[in-house]
Amino acid sequence: MSTSHRDAHPYGRSADDVRRRDQRIRRTRRMRATQLAIFSVLALFLIGIGAYAVSEFREPVAEPGEIVPKSFGENPAELTCPEPGAVPLPPAEVTVTVLNGTSRGGLAGEVTGQFSERGFMVGDAGNTRNATAAATIVHGPSGYLAAQSVHVHVPGATLRMDEREGAEVSLLLGDEFSGLEKEATAAAGLEKAVEIPEGCPTG
Repeated sequence: MSTSHRDAHPYGRSADDVRRRDQRIRRTRRMRATQLAIFSVLALFLIGIGAYAVSEFREPVAEPGEIVPKSFGENPAELTCPEPGAVPLPPAEVTVTVLNGTSRGGLAGEVTGQFSERGFMVGDAGNTRNATAAATIVHGPSGYLAAQSVHVHVPGATLRMDEREGAEVSLLLGDEFSGLEKEATAAAGLEKAVEIPEGCPTG
């Protein structure tokens, strides 16, 4: 019997053709298994990134220049107490950054311009989600007199302290904010002794 007859396949294909076909099928299966494994790893990686991103979005966003507030009464040693009879800092020595917590567009820019006209150094106006009162003045441990300089222009404002340094003050405007004090009245307030914070020596 001839060799070609012995190697003939019942369906008209040679044994070599069948072997090559089987090899191609095995290679295809291995390639698909490898691709599936790679895609599975990538999918798990993307799911992990998505979960991390969601957790980051849920974290509260800190306002520029604002840290967790601290109370004067709970830890008065952190506050630089003013001397009895001290008056607010001159506006030229105070930097105030106005942040708008209302739906009124342009409010922070308008109030920033007013502070600039009254002699204050000013930061870039912006927005805030932390305005919990008509107006809130945020200052650092050594910025009480700077805060009082702003306070005479916004007499109903609430004071808060964070960890910032120097005479930089943020003014957070809420929905009930109605405007600054009259300039003449505020100027007179700059000449009056400040209120001594709780926990500070009064004399």
